[in-house]
Formats: sequence, C-alpha cells, structure tokens
Amino acid sequence: MNNVNSFIVDWSIRFLENKDSVKGEIVNIEKYKEGFDFIINYKDKTKYFIVSLTLEGDIINRIKNDSYYGIFTLNNSTNIRFIVSNWKQLVEFRFLNIYFVNPFSDSDKVWVICPYIHDKICDRTSLESGLKSMAEMVNPLGLEELNNKIKLLR
Repeated sequence: MNNVNSFIVDWSIRFLENKDSVKGEIVNIEKYKEGFDFIINYKDKTKYFIVSLTLEGDIINRIKNDSYYGIFTLNNSTNIRFIVSNWKQLVEFRFLNIYFVNPFSDSDKVWVICPYIHDKICDRTSLESGLKSMAEMVNPLGLEELNNKIKLLR
C-alpha cells in the first residue's frame, strides 16, 4: 500500500501546484518531513499535509489549532462518515482543509471542506446530507479500487 500512498502524495502536490500556478504563492515543497507526507511553504504561511486514504481517529491527534493543515483522503462514504462522527472535534481547527479526492474520476477530481468555516454557515442537522451532496461531484473511490488502478498504470 506504500505505492498507493506515495501516488496520492505526488498527485496531491501536483494538484496544489497547479492550483497555485496563477498566484505563485508556493515558495517550496518538502516531502516526508517532520512526520508529514509533505509540507508547503507559502509566502505567508507553512501548511502541513497528511495523506490518510482511510480516515481514522488518530489523525485528529496529529493536528494542532495554531498551524495550517491539509488532509488528503479518498472520496468515499466511509471517510464522510468519519467526518460526520468527529465533526465537533474537527470544527475546532481553524486552519484545517480536508480534500476528498479521486484522481481517476470522470468529473471533478477533488472537493474540499474547511470544517471550521463550514460549521459557521451550515445547519448541523443537514451536515451528512450536505457532505454527501458535495461528494457527488467526484466519483467515489475505495482503497482496493485505487490500488488496482495504480497497478494498471505500471
């Protein structure tokens, strides 16, 4: 599964570099440093990124409220349920973005949520249905399916 994680790390970096191509705010990118999958130094901040293809409870312990964090995960119902189940904890992190991805999706490849901001504008009673609606923009992807698709690339 290490190949799968490294594939998503590289894909995520390319995605963020492409997203930054107009603004040009990225100063440099460091892979596998300080316990993170990659760190991006922007002109005005440093952001720490974790690639966690299946979200699990210990991931919340890796982030702190005083820094910028990004989590890349697969777009699937298991990861959405994790977000809903841990919403109260996640909204405490002001500078957290969670990227739900499928590099092989026929439509959009990514959707992003910032729980702190989303919580300010959404109705918690419709949180799960709202997240599922956003997730529909990107085809769902499980870990085994991703592994199989990566094997086909070689």
